[in-house]
Amino acid sequence: MSIKRGNIGFHVSFVVPNDATERIDQFIATHEQFMRETHHLSGDQEPIILSYSVFKSPEFNNPFDPNSGETGNTLYGLTEIYCGPEGVQAHMTLGQQREAMFAELEDLTNTYCVAGLLGAPVIAAME
Repeated sequence: MSIKRGNIGFHVSFVVPNDATERIDQFIATHEQFMRETHHLSGDQEPIILSYSVFKSPEFNNPFDPNSGETGNTLYGLTEIYCGPEGVQAHMTLGQQREAMFAELEDLTNTYCVAGLLGAPVIAAME
């Protein structure tokens, strides 16, 4: 399946001090395993995930000039895209059933999240 306008997604951005990255790296490993165990790439059983990706990069003083030096933080971006609201709801239901993982997500979000698009429609895509 391809991503189209009207699909629904999440994107969460984190700024994490370099000395705290081990914690979020561990969460991402746990979350990726959860996604692999509970989500589908095709078929008609929700949640069907169209795209799942995690980005990680040093935060540069000038993001257009890596030679500008680093700030001492690491940037993370977590993106998930679903066909529609049914997939989002199925994802949230399954995620909340993993209480420790969901609690860690809430704490990491409260501590390091700088932007979050939650259940937002895709408004542009290469259809």
